[in-house]
Amino acid sequence: MIKVREKLYISYLFVATLIVLPFSMFLSFFIRFKFISAPKGIPDIHQYILFFIISFIIHEIIFYLQGFFKFKLKKGVLDTLYEVFFNFFATIFISLAFFSYLRSYNFINYEISHKFLLVYFILGLLIVSLTERGFRYVLKESYKNPKNRRKGIIIGFNETGKKLLEKLLKYKDWGIDIIGFIDESKTEEEFLGTKIIGSYDSLEDIITRNDVKDVFITIPLKDYDRIMELIRVANKNLAEIKIVPDIIHLLSIKAELQHIEDIPIINLNDIPLKGWKAVSKRVLDLLFSFTGLILLLPFFVVIAILIKLTSKGPVFYLQERVGIDGKVFKIIKFRTMIKDAEAQRGPVWSPTSDDPRITKIGRFLRKYSIDELPQLINVLKGEMSLVGPRPERPIFVEKFKKELPHYMLRHKVKAGMTGWAQVHGLRGNTSIDDRVKYDLYYIENWTLKLDIKILWMTFLRLGFIDPNL
Repeated sequence: MIKVREKLYISYLFVATLIVLPFSMFLSFFIRFKFISAPKGIPDIHQYILFFIISFIIHEIIFYLQGFFKFKLKKGVLDTLYEVFFNFFATIFISLAFFSYLRSYNFINYEISHKFLLVYFILGLLIVSLTERGFRYVLKESYKNPKNRRKGIIIGFNETGKKLLEKLLKYKDWGIDIIGFIDESKTEEEFLGTKIIGSYDSLEDIITRNDVKDVFITIPLKDYDRIMELIRVANKNLAEIKIVPDIIHLLSIKAELQHIEDIPIINLNDIPLKGWKAVSKRVLDLLFSFTGLILLLPFFVVIAILIKLTSKGPVFYLQERVGIDGKVFKIIKFRTMIKDAEAQRGPVWSPTSDDPRITKIGRFLRKYSIDELPQLINVLKGEMSLVGPRPERPIFVEKFKKELPHYMLRHKVKAGMTGWAQVHGLRGNTSIDDRVKYDLYYIENWTLKLDIKILWMTFLRLGFIDPNL
């Protein structure tokens, strides 16, 4: 049912952008040259038509690449504003660059008013954002009408069925009412107020008596014959069938359904960070790492001098870490311990504040994560990213992957200088299990906006300060 709502939402939103974008352009032209002084005179609107067409095409391409037209259950106001803001910023920048090129070669002999662009940026941002939020509101409100709601049942009173119920109740606004479970159990047990209302044999009676439209099958796949019989009954009564495989408890990263011609294939470890998204993340990494290294160079020189003055040994410390796809690379850090520190005690996962191997300047560098700044070089080289799961040493990776079944999924993306776990206080000597949960959430829900949010939170919440030192 949610899939039907998704297609309806996407269709309406796409058509709406075909209308509101040109409307915003013409309205902005009218406001700019009607209510704001124009010392150079009012241009013929026909001169702006080419700009309108180019900008419109770029808008739609960026919206498509952003996934703006994809239905997202958890999309909030800030998500919409961010997507539209980025779209308008990028579109105006690209359009201006294109028109500057045309003007430099005398293909055109006029300029696009910067005041018009400012008006269009603000007005278009508001109109498109309000349009998207308006559609979501109207659709959700329409599903409050009993005529637009559908009744559903969950076959299987098990872990998978209960987890599914939690999600369906969470998104109840989108029009599905679960009336109960169907299970062979005769118990009066219930979950979240939803009871077992019948056995497998009573499926047909329950569907017809309650006008059930959606049947969710969550019983184990090993009961193949039973599942086929349930499907036959549901099909006979024109109910829509959704099979929720009992293997979902094995999944830690979102699965994706793919097809090779008519053969469906479930990719269990699909991640959103690929294609143009990976390119955009890499561009962000290059921009910040290159700029950061240039700006921090004088600061690095001062730190290098302090390290050399306070202890014997090299300025930098290279240490093997495990990165994307399990590949080992050498992370670059300012040295914070005495020379050959590991010769005394061997590898230590997270040194404590009383570790005698840490130098005086090293303790300060560690506490404020200044020792991590040379990792900008790793980012520039492509071995790391600004944001991602923190990389561990091979010896600890071997240990953790035996203890935690989903641990290695962290290596589906590049390791990061900061991460979702770190900005939530999970750094240093904290639970590795909790860190993995946060890391996998980041991988599953990656967006460029989330990267920027994590970078901002790193500074806002002083996520770079280690409370253990």
